[in-house]
Amino acid sequence: MNTKLAFPAHSVADQPAPLNWRTRYNRAINVLETGDYRFTVMVALLIIQSCVITPASLLVFQYFDFGYSDIFAGVAVVSFFGVLVSNLGLLSVRFCVQLFTVNLLIHIAMVAVHFLR
Repeated sequence: MNTKLAFPAHSVADQPAPLNWRTRYNRAINVLETGDYRFTVMVALLIIQSCVITPASLLVFQYFDFGYSDIFAGVAVVSFFGVLVSNLGLLSVRFCVQLFTVNLLIHIAMVAVHFLR
């Protein structure tokens, strides 16, 4: 029988506090910008944007047509080209991720308007 007790390396008072989401986000972005992951992230953002988000939202706009589909399709295409140009222009990963997040929120809001109408 093992009678040795394993004590933690640090006392409870010395343990680091859990990081908030902003600190974790900034650390992750810094790793992505400084490492070899820059092009992987940009390709992933373009694939998600061009193969999932934009086609799905355009299908919703055409299927649930209540009069604003042309305006919403125009906004979807302009926001898609915003993400495309920011990635092709080799802007910082921080800017591309933020623009992608704004674009995703715009698409979610437009699709929600179609489903709530």
